[in-house]
Amino acid sequence: MDISSYIDQLYREHGKELNRLVRRIFGIGPPDPEDLVQEAFSNMLLNKNIQNIEHPKAYLVRSAINLGRNYQSKHHSKIQDFIDDALQCVDESISPEGSPEDIYSLDERVKSVTTAIDKLTHKQKDIVVRSRIHGETYEQIKQSTGWSLADISRQLKDALRTLASDHHHEN
Repeated sequence: MDISSYIDQLYREHGKELNRLVRRIFGIGPPDPEDLVQEAFSNMLLNKNIQNIEHPKAYLVRSAINLGRNYQSKHHSKIQDFIDDALQCVDESISPEGSPEDIYSLDERVKSVTTAIDKLTHKQKDIVVRSRIHGETYEQIKQSTGWSLADISRQLKDALRTLASDHHHEN
């Protein structure tokens, strides 16, 4: 059997199950679970030692999960940069010597951050502040609020997605 046929057979046998598993881990996206599974299959196809893979399903699951985590890591890094920039913007002082352009630019950045944050629910704002500004862990947030770890994670993910979406529309 050639490699392409082998991959096709694996996809027919495991594709739906892999999509369900990855969707359970990452939700509906982003990253899109189907894209992660497709990319895992593509990466497997490029593997020079494909015949040496003893457990192809496990290989594909691990590959898709790693791809998703890499995406989230990059995505969270961009969001964290946005939040850091926003915090720096709020901390900047406006000196009387500042040019009108500088003052206007700072004012626009503050408005942009305020608009993005205003779209968050009260709970999301609280979690973002606790997690990203005060550096509290999910467990510490749970202890002080009584919210479940899953809810904290979900709310933070939704909040960061909202902030990133607003930031993306600005650029």
